[in-house]
Amino acid sequence: MHPATMINALTALTLTATPAIAQETAVDAIMQADRDFAAMAAQTGPGPAFEAYMDDVDGRLIRGTADALVGSAEIRGSFDAWPEGILLHWEPLEGFASEGGDFGVTWGLWSLHPDGDRASAPAGRGTYVTVWRQDEAGNWRGLLDMGTNDPSYRPGAPEADSQSAPEDD
Repeated sequence: MHPATMINALTALTLTATPAIAQETAVDAIMQADRDFAAMAAQTGPGPAFEAYMDDVDGRLIRGTADALVGSAEIRGSFDAWPEGILLHWEPLEGFASEGGDFGVTWGLWSLHPDGDRASAPAGRGTYVTVWRQDEAGNWRGLLDMGTNDPSYRPGAPEADSQSAPEDD
């Protein structure tokens, strides 16, 4: 094969592989951003986490009402009355990214634990979707976040505390 032909073939191969590599790298980055977002919410509560991860201007939180909450400050404000000790946990299951690698989506499962313990049975659970965009600094910011309740989930009755059983008295 002529060297010029080989260079052209390698260049074409590289150019066609670049979008796939950008997509794969972006999906990994978006999934990690979502996990970091959830970890911050577990440590600081959802208000500060949503303020840090949602886009300052374009971020939207949809909560099943006619109007979305817009911008990180308004979204954070919606969590001002969040009771201390309640854990909103979520975990991304899958992610998708644009060919350019600067836009993507994650979705996963969320659960609400009034006792703050992720190991306990949740009071509610469902699925969520977050749409992400990479900002000028290379950080992933949420453009849209929304979740749904799992209508089939019925929290179980609290387990009896063995410390208070009559036979222990």
